[in-house]
Amino acid sequence: MSNSKRKILFLVESLDSGDAGKALSVLVQYIDKSKYDVTVCAINGGGQYEAIIRENANYKAILTDPDGIKRTMVYRNLPLSLVYKFYVPQGNDVEFAYSEGFVTKLLSRASKGKTKRYAWVHTDLAKNHWTSDFFSSTKEETEAYNKFDKVACTTNLLTEAFKKQFPDVKVPVETVYDPIDSLSVRLKSLNVSNPDENPVKVRLVSQGRLEPQYQYARMLRVINRLVKEGYDVGQTRVKLFGSHPNPYRFMIQGQLFVCSAYHSSVMKALILGLPVVATETPELKEILKNGDSGLMTPNTEEALYKGIKSLLDDPNLLEQYRQKGEARGWDFDIEALMAPYETLFQA
Repeated sequence: MSNSKRKILFLVESLDSGDAGKALSVLVQYIDKSKYDVTVCAINGGGQYEAIIRENANYKAILTDPDGIKRTMVYRNLPLSLVYKFYVPQGNDVEFAYSEGFVTKLLSRASKGKTKRYAWVHTDLAKNHWTSDFFSSTKEETEAYNKFDKVACTTNLLTEAFKKQFPDVKVPVETVYDPIDSLSVRLKSLNVSNPDENPVKVRLVSQGRLEPQYQYARMLRVINRLVKEGYDVGQTRVKLFGSHPNPYRFMIQGQLFVCSAYHSSVMKALILGLPVVATETPELKEILKNGDSGLMTPNTEEALYKGIKSLLDDPNLLEQYRQKGEARGWDFDIEALMAPYETLFQA
């Protein structure tokens, strides 16, 4: 009996800690293996997400040596049509160039046949056109993208940036969000850590790294100001839990998620049903639907203070944003985010 599964190939440059590797590690876990035969081919072996990929898909690394003749052949000497023929798994129904630059160029040089091909974009190529290193001109890069059936960008902002950078790309350019392992987020949140000994009225939580773009210094100044004014936010001291495999067990104990600049975990907060107050950035405007799904403030310390204070002063307003945030969180449920992929798999 012949194998009726559709063969899906994801071609990536590496499985390191970048957006493409992270998204792909989630994606392969949730693809229906009863319907699809999934292969991931990485130009460069290794990387943070390689083990997860190996567990959930067929896997091939073209290059395992950081140097060597084969690397020179793949990146410089061989025509890319031959690199595809000799090194990339063949006979696929659907193929994804799941990272920009070299991978997109490589897959664009493959003979078309009946295979459906899609190019993925995780970067604002209008602001950071790093892929120009792989093409002789924007015209050549445009021609490469026009060899695909569709270009998918992972946010609306990236879609608009792509169209601005490549106005002559004629194939459809659409937004397809990266998958988020919402099921894992919710399950991990059930493993609640020991609560504080002194319960508070409204516990503020945030999640990110102690790096300048997260603007935690101004958040701490805002909290200090609120504590001095008598607000019971449980922050006479600040708890830092460090790098933790399960931050959701701590986040779920909060009553308000605060994002003072960077948007890293806002979608996770929404998935957990937390109301969100965030400073306005283009990315957060998209996630929070221009402020409908969370309270957005101008990107200043004073505005952040006033925004948090307004929610602390009005429990009804806080509850409204909790409900709106929870509803928005279901838009990032894994089943919802997998639906566009399923459509492409079947095309």
